[in-house]
Amino acid sequence: SSSVSTKFLVHTYGKHMFTCKIVCEYKKKLICGIDIESGNPPDEPRNVSCIQYGTDGQPTCTWDKGRLTYISTTYVIQ
Repeated sequence: SSSVSTKFLVHTYGKHMFTCKIVCEYKKKLICGIDIESGNPPDEPRNVSCIQYGTDGQPTCTWDKGRLTYISTTYVIQ
């Protein structure tokens, strides 16, 4: 039983995969891994505008999301 650690820098946006493998009898075996998504935090929404037609209509809203995040981002209006 032994342990190994490493550090690596993520220089680009997007999804990166890190895997850890062992070599046993000249064969590589995957023993662990991690997916890392790198990007920008979302900006605060600007120019929020909502409109509702009639008293029973569903509101429709638009806004400026700001800069590109490069990661999966969900926006919720409350």
